Amino acid sequence: MVASSVFVNDVVQVLPNPYALTIKPRLEYSVYLTQSIFDKLQKQWVLARKSNLKSYLQNDSAKEDYEFNKQVEYEGTLTSAITAIKMIQKRLESVSQISNITETVSPMISILRTLNSNIYLTSPQISQDFIELSGILGSIVMDSGSLIEAKFDFKQTNLESKQILDEVNLIAESKIRKQYPNLNF
Repeated sequence: MVASSVFVNDVVQVLPNPYALTIKPRLEYSVYLTQSIFDKLQKQWVLARKSNLKSYLQNDSAKEDYEFNKQVEYEGTLTSAITAIKMIQKRLESVSQISNITETVSPMISILRTLNSNIYLTSPQISQDFIELSGILGSIVMDSGSLIEAKFDFKQTNLESKQILDEVNLIAESKIRKQYPNLNF
């Protein structure tokens, strides 16, 4: 572990690296924040689903309506975000050693930024939470990477993020198609 040294009463004392001491609390806060984001997304999803389902069942012309399709698209965005947040939370909870933080957490940052770009206009509060979580995870990855002298492979990280997002989007699309089978997307 990288250490810091300080003078105390004219004697050099070696202290552990302060970043090493702050990784675990930030990781725990990140898990808490993902749960908070999940709860907010879930509330918005329930409202959107109720409204969309009511319109879908009551009005046959809703299937052709541009506004209704936009509302269903928003529901799909929320479904994707909920699925991704669950995956992120599971990954964060799976971190057991400082050595696997960079591989486990790095792809999540890109996923959060993508989710944020999809939701920032419709849900500004959740967007702020995505930004906060992304920043915290970025600092955790950088600090843990510097402590273990990790090398970052951004190409591999981006590829993994893209694969996870593709999987999340397929899951969300499947759920939406099952919910609204007669809609043209």
